[in-house]
Amino acid sequence: MVSTWVRYIGDPGDFDSSIKAQLYNRPPVTYQLPIESFGFQYRLTDGAVKSSLEQTDVDYIHDNNILIPKMKPFPWGHVIVYNIVDLNKPRNYNLALEESLQATKKVYHFNYIEQSEPIYGLIYLKANNGIDPSSNKPWQEDTSGPDIFISKNKNGEIKTYIKCDFIGKVQYCYHLFYIDNNMHVTIYISYNRVYLKLWQQTEKNITAILNSWIVRNDGKLIKKQAGKI
Repeated sequence: MVSTWVRYIGDPGDFDSSIKAQLYNRPPVTYQLPIESFGFQYRLTDGAVKSSLEQTDVDYIHDNNILIPKMKPFPWGHVIVYNIVDLNKPRNYNLALEESLQATKKVYHFNYIEQSEPIYGLIYLKANNGIDPSSNKPWQEDTSGPDIFISKNKNGEIKTYIKCDFIGKVQYCYHLFYIDNNMHVTIYISYNRVYLKLWQQTEKNITAILNSWIVRNDGKLIKKQAGKI
């Protein structure tokens, strides 16, 4: 069984302490109850999905206990799948990027510059956030100015939008992408920047995994589950 969590449409938030939330009574869970979001752990190195009482469960615990304390690259990414409730909303990140760049300029007073060379086939935008007077070198601060990587389709729509830390011993990427099929979802996954080079395979594998989880009304899978367990 895949280790996961699920939030259904109408569920109160985790930190909602209102009377309405306290009195909320979720309808019986069925395969027809609309999902707002759900999450799982995905291994970037081989496309495995963490599953309870399986080898991947053992692997995850081992990696968590051994690799993280030693600050070695953790091969697992946390995936969240969001249901697109508003089907009229554009299925791209063009506006999200524009608003982020405008906010950075307004609040922190610096721009992003598109670099001449792509990284792993991604358009690379780097923050031009000035010079640190104490070192006379560019500011090394990635909270307000993370590296940004995007990928566009032939129509100029941004379908992949990634922000990455660029300082510190452990650097993480926060990766958003759309699936171009009839599945109305957007995907978020966070992972060690070491695995940014696998972004295309990661998107391909997660898409295959989600497509393999489509079920009939009786709950039986239509296809064989993709991804190692």
